[in-house]
Amino acid sequence: MRPNQPKYIKQYAVGIIDFSSQYGGESQRSFSYSVSNIIGEPKIFPKYGDFTQAAVMRTYGGWWDHTQPALRDTRPRSLKFQSQDYIDVVFDKAVYPWSIAIYETYNPGALVRILALCQEFPNQKTPGNDNQDGVDPDICGKAVPIPVYGFTSWEVLWENTNPQQNLPREARMFAPILREINKRSRIIRLEFSHSHLDYYTELDAVELTGLPTPMEFRQKAMSQRTLSYNASSSVDPPLEELQLLSIARSDSIAPSSSTEDLAYLESKVDYKSTSVDGPETQVSSGIDVSETQLETNLYPDGYFSLLPPEILSKIFNYLPFPDFCRAARVCHLFKEHSYNPNQLVHLDLQPYWHMINERALESIQVRCGDEEINPGPPVLKTLNMKWLGGGDIIAPLQLDLFFHSCNFKSLSFLDLGSSFCLTDHVLATLTRVAPMLQYLNIESCDKLTPQALRMLHKMQNLQTLNLYRTKVDDAGIICIIHANPELRHLNIGSCPMITDYDRVLQELSIHCKQIRSLDTWRAKSLTSIGLNALTSNCKCLEQLDLGWCGTLQSSSGCFASLARNSPNLKKLFVTANRTISDNEINLLAKHCRKLRQLDILGTRLVTRLAIENLIYKCPDLHFIDLSFCYAFPEEIVNSLRQNHPQIAIKRSFQE
Repeated sequence: MRPNQPKYIKQYAVGIIDFSSQYGGESQRSFSYSVSNIIGEPKIFPKYGDFTQAAVMRTYGGWWDHTQPALRDTRPRSLKFQSQDYIDVVFDKAVYPWSIAIYETYNPGALVRILALCQEFPNQKTPGNDNQDGVDPDICGKAVPIPVYGFTSWEVLWENTNPQQNLPREARMFAPILREINKRSRIIRLEFSHSHLDYYTELDAVELTGLPTPMEFRQKAMSQRTLSYNASSSVDPPLEELQLLSIARSDSIAPSSSTEDLAYLESKVDYKSTSVDGPETQVSSGIDVSETQLETNLYPDGYFSLLPPEILSKIFNYLPFPDFCRAARVCHLFKEHSYNPNQLVHLDLQPYWHMINERALESIQVRCGDEEINPGPPVLKTLNMKWLGGGDIIAPLQLDLFFHSCNFKSLSFLDLGSSFCLTDHVLATLTRVAPMLQYLNIESCDKLTPQALRMLHKMQNLQTLNLYRTKVDDAGIICIIHANPELRHLNIGSCPMITDYDRVLQELSIHCKQIRSLDTWRAKSLTSIGLNALTSNCKCLEQLDLGWCGTLQSSSGCFASLARNSPNLKKLFVTANRTISDNEINLLAKHCRKLRQLDILGTRLVTRLAIENLIYKCPDLHFIDLSFCYAFPEEIVNSLRQNHPQIAIKRSFQE
C-alpha cells in the first residue's frame, strides 16, 4: 500500500435499528424470512431463489388491495415519493461513506433510496441531553454517537426515481454511485419500492465501505460545492433548507443571505438605488423613477396583489410543500397565504420525513392551525406523518406539543405508521385532541405499550385501524372493538401480545358486523371457533388475510363455512395452510364469484382441475399464488399462464 493511499474500511451490518415490515414472524426465535437475516456477511449469494435465510418484506407488486389508498400530496409539482418500506441497519464503525453494496438474491430492483444518519463526533468530551457528564466518543476505535441536541440529520446518498423492471433473474451485488458527504455515519437507511416487482424481493447482506477520516481533496471539494434543488434533481433539498422555513411571526420580514432569498430581494428592490441592470439600463429604458416609486407604494407586494385571493390560492396549490413554506419570505402577501391554514386541508409530510426535525415541525405547527395564533375553525382533515422522527431527530415531547397545539377537531385521517417518536404520552394526547378520527395507522410503532394502546377506546368514530406489529393485547383490542361499532377495516397481523384471537374475532362478529377487511397474519392462536363466529355474523367481508395461521384446519369445516357465508369476498390469503384442498377451492368458485386474489402457497392437496374451475367461475380473478404447491410444477404453471394471460399466476422456487 502506498504511504498516502487512503485506508478504506469495509464492514457488514451488525444490527437492525428499525424496519417497517417483514414477512417473517416477530418472535426473536423466528429466523425464516426475518429482516434480521440481513445482518452479517452474505450467506446465500451468489445463489438465486427463494430462501428462508433471506430478509423479506411483507408485500410486493400491486396485488394488495389497500382498504384506503395512502395519502399522497396532490400538488401537481410535489416531490415524487415512492418508498414503501425501509430497513435501518447499523455498522460497527462510523465512516465517511464511499460505497454501499446490497446483496440481492431474489427479484432484485426494489431499492430506490439510500440515506445516512449523520452524527457529529466531537473530539472532546461533550455533555448532552441524556449525557450530562459527557463521554469519550471514540471507545476502542468505535465511533459512538453522543445524544447532543441538533447533532443528527439524514443525508440522501442515492436515489432512483425510476426503478428498473424485468431485471435478469439472477443474484447481484448492487452498489450505486453515492453522493459525497463530509460527515461520518454508521447508521444507513435502505428504502424500497416493490410495486413494480413480480414477486417478493429477498436480501442477503449490506456492505458499507468508507474512510475513517476525511481526505483533504474531499474536504476541499465539499467546501466548494453548492447544494441546489430543482424539480429534476435526484437529491432532495438539504435539511438546512427546510429548517429555515420558520420565519418571525412579526410583520417585519428580515431575509437571510442565502441564495434562495433572491426572489425576496428582487421583489423588494429599492428603485431609487442602483438597479441590478446598472445605471445605463435605467437611462436607456426611459423609466421615470418617481412613477416606479409610486407603483411600489401602491403595490408593495407587486402585481400579485391585483389578483383575486382565490386565484393566488390556486397558484399556491401548485407549489411543493417546501416551496409553499419558503414563499413566506417573498412578501407580506405571500406570507399570508403561506400561513393560511385553509391552504393545508390535506397535508402529506411523508415525502419529507428525513428533512423534518423539531425546528421544522414548529414551523408546520403554526401553519396547521395553532389554536393560540389562528383561533379560527379547524380545517385540517387529512395528515400523513408516516416515518417521521426516524433516527430520533424529533423528540416525543416535540411531537406531543405539535398535537396539543394544533386544531385537530376536524381531522379524520391520520397516518403515523413507523413513527419513531410516537410514545404512550403522545398517544394519550392524540386521543384527546382528535375525537373525529376515522382512519388511524400506527403500524410498527413498537414504543407503544399495551396499556397505552388501550386508550384508543376513547376514539369512537374509527372506521379503519392498522395495528400491524404493535403490542396491542387482548384487553386492548377488545376495548377498541366495543367502542367502534362502525369499524370497517382492521389489521391485527403480527401482534404477538394477542393470545386469544378466537375471542377477538368473536367480539368483532358481535360488535362490528359491517367489517369488510381483516388481517390476522401469523395469528397462531386463531382456530375454527373464531373464524366460524366471524363468517357467520359478518356478511360484508371482502378481504381476509389468514396467512400463516397454522391452527386453522379445513377438516373443521371453517373454510367451507367461510365460502358459503362470504358472497362479497374479493381477497383470500391462506398462505402456508397445508390443509386447503380441491373441496375448498370448488366452494370458493361456487359461492365467491367476486373473488380477485387467492394465495394458497404451500398446499399439496389442490389440483389443476380445481384451479381451472375457479378461473372459469370467477371472471374478476387476477392473482393466484401457487408457490410450493405440489401439483403445480413449472410446466403446469406456464401452461396456465399461457391459457389465462389476464391472471398473474405466481410460482416461487429455490435454485
